Amino acid sequence: MSLRENLASDTIASLGTRDPIDISPRTSVGGAISLLQNHSIGCVVVTEDHRPVGIFTERDVLRRVLSSNVSLETPVADVMTSPATVVTCDETIGSVIQTLVDGGFRHVPVVDASGVLKSVVSVKRIVEYVVDHFPAAVFNLPPEPGRLLASREGA
Repeated sequence: MSLRENLASDTIASLGTRDPIDISPRTSVGGAISLLQNHSIGCVVVTEDHRPVGIFTERDVLRRVLSSNVSLETPVADVMTSPATVVTCDETIGSVIQTLVDGGFRHVPVVDASGVLKSVVSVKRIVEYVVDHFPAAVFNLPPEPGRLLASREGA
C-alpha cells in the first residue's frame, strides 16, 4: 500500500501511542509543570471521571503562565486549554493528522466510544510512524519541497 492508502486505513492503534498522564483540574500549575519535566512530555490531560476536560501543554506554560506571571499555586483549570479537542480510538491516522493541522496542535487526547481517556497521540509519534513504515517517501524528499533548483545538484 502507498503512504496515502495507509494513512486513510490505519487507525491510531497502529501508532503504539503512549499511556496518558492525567491530572485533576485542581492540580496546581507547579505540580503540572513538574509532571511535564519529570516525564519528559509535552502535555498532561486534565480529566474529571477519566474524561478529558482540558489539556495543559508546554505552550500553555509559555503563553499563559510565564507571560502573565501566574502563581505556581494556581489551579491548572485556570490556564489549561479547554475544551480539549479529542479523537477516538478508531479514527484513521490521516484524520488525526487533519485534526492536528486544523487545530495547530502537537498533542491530542484519544478517547474510547464512551469518552474515557485512553492515550495521547503526538505529531512526533506520527512522524515516527511515517519514517518507520515509509522511509523511502521521507528520505527521498528534497530539502525544501516547494523550491525548484535552477541546476542539477550533486555529481
